[in-house]
Amino acid sequence: LGAGQLRDAITRGDAPTLAALTPAPGPVTSVFPSTTMAALTTLHTARAPAEHGYLGLTVWLDEAQAVVNLIRLYDVYTHTPLTDAGFLAAVPSLYRQLRDRGVAAHVVMPAAYQHSVLTRWACDGAEYHPYAQPEETPALTAATLQPGQPSYTLVYFPEYDLICHGSGPDSPEAHAELRRTDRIVADLLAALPAGGDTLVVLTADHGQSPQPPDGYVDTITKKVMKTALRGPVAGEERAAYLRPQTGHHAEIAALLAPHATLLNADDAWTGGLFGPPAHANPRLRPRVGDLIAVPHPGHAIRRPTSPALMLGLHGGWTAQEMLVPVLSARL
Repeated sequence: LGAGQLRDAITRGDAPTLAALTPAPGPVTSVFPSTTMAALTTLHTARAPAEHGYLGLTVWLDEAQAVVNLIRLYDVYTHTPLTDAGFLAAVPSLYRQLRDRGVAAHVVMPAAYQHSVLTRWACDGAEYHPYAQPEETPALTAATLQPGQPSYTLVYFPEYDLICHGSGPDSPEAHAELRRTDRIVADLLAALPAGGDTLVVLTADHGQSPQPPDGYVDTITKKVMKTALRGPVAGEERAAYLRPQTGHHAEIAALLAPHATLLNADDAWTGGLFGPPAHANPRLRPRVGDLIAVPHPGHAIRRPTSPALMLGLHGGWTAQEMLVPVLSARL
């Protein structure tokens, strides 16, 4: 949910509950790349992508010698499962850090996510409260609060993002889902104790930008991938990581230059694009390849291993993708 999307929803009258919350005093950005794997993992760990290593939906893993989908944990080219994923847990979860300091930690998230490898690491230390429908979250959240005991509870709503991908962020379906979420947040606020000891903060991992189908760029074909790259393109459609073969860097750059801003990955890493360089883990540096392509607005890099075309995307650095709301209420 981008800050601009929320602003438009408030103007339409679709988000009266969110409109009544207190906004942050200034603009707030997501991390780069502005995508769920990087940003949500930052919210789960309080670490930058260069520290936690979840640098996109797909990344090159030296440990597996493959480009791996970090949600499904398989080689994106051969679909071979990643059998040992323990090395992906590069930092402790925020919940483990809180537990170690005597603060009870909880997550209220969909039941379907509960037993995934990523969830077991990212939510380590938290008591997991699964839900089948988001309307269940107010009661589940209220039950995590115990009078006089400090606690931290994260509540996660993924449906709006999924609908924006499939139907587009400006679609009637997306607008309807945001109205539904606003009603659920109203119920959640009403379910919490109002004694002055509860702080509610609402934010998003990233925004969404509409993606016209004719904006997909098909320059990285299977032939190009096999002859000029050292493996599949990684990252996101809106922030791609490439590993050109020796002598083919200029060829790849020429294919992408009309459609994207190109960055030397070393410069991006040391320049802090993925988080403060002083805290970056050098072991994770190969995951972003040698050349980074950030498509111009309205463009997206189509890859041989890409899923079906989507009408909403994120991952890049436009205001639509990067600027996120931070709203709060003291109850």
